[in-house]
Amino acid sequence: MKKSLLILISVLSLSCSSDDNSNPGNTDMNLVTGINLRQTAEDIPLEFGNPNILVNNKFVTYPNPVNEVVNIAAQENITDVWLVRGTPKKIYQSVNFSSILNNNLYPEASIVTNSDFALNGQSSNVISLNISALEKGYYKVFVKIGGQIYWDNLYKYEDGETNEDQFDILFNYWN
Repeated sequence: MKKSLLILISVLSLSCSSDDNSNPGNTDMNLVTGINLRQTAEDIPLEFGNPNILVNNKFVTYPNPVNEVVNIAAQENITDVWLVRGTPKKIYQSVNFSSILNNNLYPEASIVTNSDFALNGQSSNVISLNISALEKGYYKVFVKIGGQIYWDNLYKYEDGETNEDQFDILFNYWN
């Protein structure tokens, strides 16, 4: 009996490592916890949910939602862009992502491996991407600016659907 109790205590102590992250999922590369909607680069975004983004006023993605062509406008030159399929979840809505997210969170190799779309070797502060071939759904838009990686959340809809319909769908989901 004592031996069984000792083994159980040992197993429990090993499974409760101090290295565990209390919220291991809140930095998952595919997680989308909210989205900023805008039609133009100058629009003040309409925020739905609690977007887990790191743009640091370096770039804007528009229009969002988008059907075919998404634009990325930055203050400095963008060298690389990747789109990674996202999974929307209404979790972590009270998390202050600005205290968790940083430019070194996602290794570039991991972004490249998980990307559904990539554009590399650019040198422009405005990039237009035709994403019509991508499936409908959420994406994380990763950009490299000045050697640092930033990201935003994007929603792509299908041909035949209107932007207004998508607004209603997004509003109903996030509220």
